[in-house]
Amino acid sequence: MQTRVAIDNVIPEREPSHGSWEAELSLGFVRQGERTVLKHRTHRGPLAVQRSLYPEGGTCHSHILHPPGGIVGGDALHVSISVDKLSQAVVTTPGATRFYRSEGRVANVSQSFTVGPDARLEFVPLENIAFPNAFLRTRTDVHLSSRSQFVGLDIWTLGQPASKAHFDQGEIDGLTKVFVDERLVICERLRVNPRVWQQDAASLRGKSVSGTLIAYGSEEDFGSVCAWWKTQEVATDMMVGLTVIDGFLVMRGLSDSTEQLFMLMANCWQQIRLHWTGELPELPRIWRT
Repeated sequence: MQTRVAIDNVIPEREPSHGSWEAELSLGFVRQGERTVLKHRTHRGPLAVQRSLYPEGGTCHSHILHPPGGIVGGDALHVSISVDKLSQAVVTTPGATRFYRSEGRVANVSQSFTVGPDARLEFVPLENIAFPNAFLRTRTDVHLSSRSQFVGLDIWTLGQPASKAHFDQGEIDGLTKVFVDERLVICERLRVNPRVWQQDAASLRGKSVSGTLIAYGSEEDFGSVCAWWKTQEVATDMMVGLTVIDGFLVMRGLSDSTEQLFMLMANCWQQIRLHWTGELPELPRIWRT
């Protein structure tokens, strides 16, 4: 029987003010023997993590849970993930993250990822859904070593496409910054508001789904992933591009279908792992439940 090591601390929970929630989750992964363990875990409010899973040997898989099922104006969520040297972690979610309509109050989500030398973090959550009249602000900082490996996936469904409810009211203010050895290398903005929808050629081009995948950590410049990409047939209603430069691979896409864009980017993540390890990972089972 394998031994699982975990240290759980609960930050004293405060009552939500004015009907909103403040929540924090901090995860620390370290290498112990032949596998990675979730050794440090603290949480406050409605953010938690399920028990660690090992579907592929020593890599630790963790699923972040947000029990209320959605984020409303005034909520503030903070997630911090640290992966120590030589450790390998995959972090995902069991369902989409929903941002509900509000009367103008802003929901705030901040994420901080730190990946040590010879360590790997794959942050591949399911999509975010921004309902019409949602107001939100997201900030993500990624701190890497020049010897780190990282994959980050960020997909947004804007409005409620199935019911033809466009995101023509509300606002998304997103900022992602990636540092390598404390040097800022990538700065990505996602700004969506009613004015953006009127500037199709320079923004979302009328598409309701937007996605970005950022990967870092290949001495061979992701050659095999580029070769795979050249063989892909992209649906005519999707616009997807892949760029490789200075050790980074970035895929950006626009679509009318969340599932199509998500699966394309998930398959790209699989190819990145194949490029790194020579083994093709299975998609997380939690995505199919």
